[in-house]
Amino acid sequence: MSVETEITWIPTDDYLEQSRLLDFARSNRVDGYQGLQDWSARDPGAYWDAAVRDMGFKFAPGYDQPVDMTRGKEWPEWFPGAGFDYVSNIFDLAFERGAADELAVIWEGDGGDTRSLTYQQLWDETRRFANALEQLGIVKGDRIGIFLPMIPETVIAVLACGLIGAIYIPMFSGYGAEAVASRLRDCDAKLLITANGFHRRGKLVPLKETADAAMASAQSVELCIVFDQTRAPTHMQAGRDRWWGDVIDGVSMEFERCQIAANDPYMIIYTSGTTGKPKGAVHVHAGFPVKAAHDLAYMFDLHAGERISWLTDLGWMMGPWLISGGLLLGATIVIFEGTPDYPN
Repeated sequence: MSVETEITWIPTDDYLEQSRLLDFARSNRVDGYQGLQDWSARDPGAYWDAAVRDMGFKFAPGYDQPVDMTRGKEWPEWFPGAGFDYVSNIFDLAFERGAADELAVIWEGDGGDTRSLTYQQLWDETRRFANALEQLGIVKGDRIGIFLPMIPETVIAVLACGLIGAIYIPMFSGYGAEAVASRLRDCDAKLLITANGFHRRGKLVPLKETADAAMASAQSVELCIVFDQTRAPTHMQAGRDRWWGDVIDGVSMEFERCQIAANDPYMIIYTSGTTGKPKGAVHVHAGFPVKAAHDLAYMFDLHAGERISWLTDLGWMMGPWLISGGLLLGATIVIFEGTPDYPN
């Protein structure tokens, strides 16, 4: 038997009984994995309608048809006319199953420090930061750059943007100034969220210095929110820069949700730029988050209450994938600030 065809693991009967993929196939009277593939290609609308129902996602208002392909297969409109807010779905589903006190996020820093947030705590901080953004003048459709390491505030910022209908741009925390600036310029970002720094392999990465240099050539950026991750002296430009703690100080957690359509954009993620100018892909509320949850549910067999860790950065696709997909399924996402080869 060749390496390419050798079977390295066969699930037990007990494991198969709790398989989300197998349960999805059986409940839709589909015969096996090949049957699912054939079904999804033959009738993608029916397939995705069944998938979102199986995962329990809520659309308000609902959709009359799961996909409209009148413009051709290359221009589908998914769940046309429906309302879908992926952030509210995360918390509504968690609270419906009584998971308010279950862990949503576990963070470990480069030096071994840890922090965690329950679903209730994450919802509270997301609403607080969303209110703070609105008080700063951020409105639905505004573009917000997020230039942060993988810390709990990164998750809060991502979800708060989605809650108010703003569009976030994830940026790799290891980028240089021009890589950050080019993305801010291209999407005409109004706000940048960053930190004064973070640690990698025991060394301080002065993130705010890079952000300052980037904003100098990204004139659309009017405001910068800085999270104090290092407690180090930090240059703050008057009239533009605000500390995260000051921005949320005294801000209410009560939040009036806005109407968000399934096809409203929530993220612009850019290519690396190694082969030319970075290109931004626009993702919508009922697009990338739904696909992320689908893949984690049926390819990774992730269940509510389980833990998933993916060694990634927000600026890589898997950062947004972990946050939206993992939390939509009610899992605990484990995020890591450092590198796997440090300290050992």
